[in-house]
Amino acid sequence: MTSEHHGLGPTRARVLALLQSAAAPLSVADVADELGLHKNSARFHLEGLREAGYVDCTTGATGHLGRPPLLFTATSDSPNVTNSHLMELTQVLIRSFVSSLPDASRLAEEAGRSWGREVSDDTEPATDVLDGLVAQLAERGFGTIRGEDALTFTRCPFRPEVGLAELPVVCAIHQGFIDGYLDSCGGTHSADRIQVGPRLCHLDLHDAGAQMRVAAS
Repeated sequence: MTSEHHGLGPTRARVLALLQSAAAPLSVADVADELGLHKNSARFHLEGLREAGYVDCTTGATGHLGRPPLLFTATSDSPNVTNSHLMELTQVLIRSFVSSLPDASRLAEEAGRSWGREVSDDTEPATDVLDGLVAQLAERGFGTIRGEDALTFTRCPFRPEVGLAELPVVCAIHQGFIDGYLDSCGGTHSADRIQVGPRLCHLDLHDAGAQMRVAAS
């Protein structure tokens, strides 16, 4: 999840993520040491999170003379600032319920196709279908460069998170997503198979309408 969703700057999001993953309340010094921040900076961000209702603050016991430290914990109302829990759950579900099936890729594509149809906009003019597809992929974390007759994926949000054994199923879901989206939009575009590379992925596109116009001219 990005700051566009949770409304936090990068440093404050890191502070909240640390508190959410901590097994016990943390002090200002704990947060500063863990994230490499100055104590004043750590205190500033913790106070901001507390004012927003995302962090609770209690007084810790020291067992000796001196001012007891303030201890901070994330509240149940605090927003998720990472997707690691969802990625892990996705991997477990794919490994346990999909990858072991003999027709895992086909089922994954069918699921993706239904998903693509659900998000498509039937009122979209055919000339805007590819722009719409690129926008839908961007919303889901994909970096996509649109060429005249191809898409190049410069970033996949799943590649760094999902295991190699599960990645083909994820790719099949997104193949279905693209196919379902293009079919449902009612345009003339179709897609070849996604070519998965070591860093970039590539997808060739075909426009039957353009081909017919060329043939008729």
